[in-house]
Amino acid sequence: MSENVLVEARLTKLEYVRDITNPYPERFERTHELYEVGDLPDGVDGVRAAGRIMSMRKMGKLSFLTIADIEGKMQIAVKKDVVGEEAYEFFKKGFDLGDFFGVEGEMFTTQTGEKTIRAKQIFFLGKSLRPLPEKFHGIQDTEICYRQRYLDLCMNDETKERFLKKCRFITEIRHYLEENGYIEIETPVLIDHPSGATARPFISHHNALDMDVYLRIAPETYLKRAIVGGFTKVFEFARCFRNEGMDATHLQDFTMLEGYCAYYNYGDNMKFLQNMLITVVTKIWGTPEIVVNGNTINFASEWEAVTFRDLILRDCGIDIEGYKTAEELLEKIEEQHIDLASATDPRKLGRGSLIDLLYKKVSRPKLIAPTFLIAHPTDLSPLARANDHNPGLSDRFQLIINGAEIINAYSELVNPVEQRDRLMEQARCKANGDEEAMVMDEDYVNAMEYGMPPVSGWGMGIDRVLQVLMGTDNIRDTVMFPIMRPLDCK
Repeated sequence: MSENVLVEARLTKLEYVRDITNPYPERFERTHELYEVGDLPDGVDGVRAAGRIMSMRKMGKLSFLTIADIEGKMQIAVKKDVVGEEAYEFFKKGFDLGDFFGVEGEMFTTQTGEKTIRAKQIFFLGKSLRPLPEKFHGIQDTEICYRQRYLDLCMNDETKERFLKKCRFITEIRHYLEENGYIEIETPVLIDHPSGATARPFISHHNALDMDVYLRIAPETYLKRAIVGGFTKVFEFARCFRNEGMDATHLQDFTMLEGYCAYYNYGDNMKFLQNMLITVVTKIWGTPEIVVNGNTINFASEWEAVTFRDLILRDCGIDIEGYKTAEELLEKIEEQHIDLASATDPRKLGRGSLIDLLYKKVSRPKLIAPTFLIAHPTDLSPLARANDHNPGLSDRFQLIINGAEIINAYSELVNPVEQRDRLMEQARCKANGDEEAMVMDEDYVNAMEYGMPPVSGWGMGIDRVLQVLMGTDNIRDTVMFPIMRPLDCK
């Protein structure tokens, strides 16, 4: 039977329901959430609960159904001689799988040991005109899961758990930061200069101001403006946008958590963030040791710190310190027959971006246990503070887990003169074809000229970290409603 025929049948049934009651009532007063009902002892009466009908067995005088929401489910027993002949007839003729059902009744346990509400009154709370997918094991087609996440959430328990974990992960991080004195602020999404990261921005036009604007690629420079203004600890869960290639680990629309602490250096943040992740992971998973795609990751173990130079030298035999220009380094990479295939032509990259691409190809996939990558070249870190003992390196770290970058952090550059010089070099790289290079941000440099204290900041891609921790194949599995090409797009 086609879906259109089924929809027509349900529309007819809707009219039957409408003759008896409002099929779309304004509200329903509940005494308990579904996840709470199962803990109630037998004999508790007056329990009012509601949810979507996910299974139903209509029989002669006694029927059973299961209702569910994102956090719980409960079996309901509807007995003819309890609810009354009229209500029971209405139940059998009016309700379908997918409809929203309300109940008032008494708790009991069936002979098979299942907690159940014995219905005394039933309520029609919403008609599902389209039938739910008839999939015993849930929806398996990932295309449907991405395009119709609402069905994925209805049908797949694994999906429900994944997004509940994401919500709890965000909540626990927010609590941890607030308990440690951080203040959550908001920064602009529409900006006149893309800044805060090396990435290609989305461009739009502001009609009222008659000017081009950009969707932010990171909140960094605005959060640091707040530090200039007197805040000492700030953070933001920021929606960010980068007009770059889409693959299993990258999206153009994602959530970035960034935090900044005055008077910290990057070493302080290494300790702080390690403790934060141990605390949060333990709360969410119940243990600091989790298994991801067959790899055991123990957050409570010692975390290794390795330099950028040593890592690349170990993995491909190239000493990046021996090559002072991008051209020299690229020649050596080609000599080693290392494939740098990427969306951006390697010949157009500055030295820093080329080193980063090399590391991503030869080293990052091998890092499984939590590992701090330190001592990045300064030309790879235009907003990071140069090391006092080696100005060619920045006081920066990245946290790598299971082959993915989880956190990027550094001691911030607070010298406005040096910052201007670095941004001008980035602008030159951009003019030479590096589309991911940063542009000059005069207002940010101007803010810095009013003085900044020592400060260290960090950024964490929330969708990425959840992909790593939950071992999903595609980052879109951690985004509730990922953007997709329209089906009618040629």
